[in-house]
Amino acid sequence: SWALRQDLGLAFETESGADYARTDPLYEGKFHTVVRCKHHGMISDPGAYVNALAEHFTDQGGELVITEVHDVGQAKEGRPEVKTSAGRLTADKLVLTAGAWSRPLLEGLGLKVPLESERGYHLELVRPNRYPVNPMMVAAGKFAVTPMNGRIRCAGVVEFGGLRAGPQQPPRKMLKSRVEALFSGLQFEGYEEWMGHRPALTDSLPMLGQVGTDKGIFTAFGHQHLGLTGGAKTGRIMAGLVTEDPSNLALDPYRPDRF
Repeated sequence: SWALRQDLGLAFETESGADYARTDPLYEGKFHTVVRCKHHGMISDPGAYVNALAEHFTDQGGELVITEVHDVGQAKEGRPEVKTSAGRLTADKLVLTAGAWSRPLLEGLGLKVPLESERGYHLELVRPNRYPVNPMMVAAGKFAVTPMNGRIRCAGVVEFGGLRAGPQQPPRKMLKSRVEALFSGLQFEGYEEWMGHRPALTDSLPMLGQVGTDKGIFTAFGHQHLGLTGGAKTGRIMAGLVTEDPSNLALDPYRPDRF
């Protein structure tokens, strides 16, 4: 897999764990081999990032309505309609971006959506006395470590359990035991645990495009673990489709009706 990455132009270099510990003493004695991947970025506070996007949207004249969505369809006049707990909303065009919750909304429009939630477990070390220098994928433990504002986030596990079932104890215990082994000397105030839903389609590609040619309804979901990475480019693609100024990209593999 690393040879494939190299062939595709991904820049990385390999070094010993002892050499890497000179960069990040927190991992002294923890790893045999470390691969440094170049030209990556990270976000230290995803919540603040999303809030900033929402504020930019409203500053540009958009209206933010937070409500529960029950159904998506067509109003009598043919315009897209959303039925919500706050009433009905209509628009000239609608983009459905409901992530793992998109399937029931689209199946009412006659689409087949073979989607499941890849449930992921997160363990955060709150207000630690030290932070890692870089994000790290701990290959032996199958979890990622990311330094964030006021916490270290450790996330991993793929579990197919649907949207309704609550978190299960075995994945939590497994992740916690591996995190404790890695950060055995770290001091922090406590743990915060939560589980998130990742929207996974059976072909591992998102659904991007218009739902039929006669409906002003579009879809943009199904990025699995890569929603933050793919979100910006997806937004650019969808803006072009909605304004009828499409990008120079073959979107056939992402068609909403491909199943």
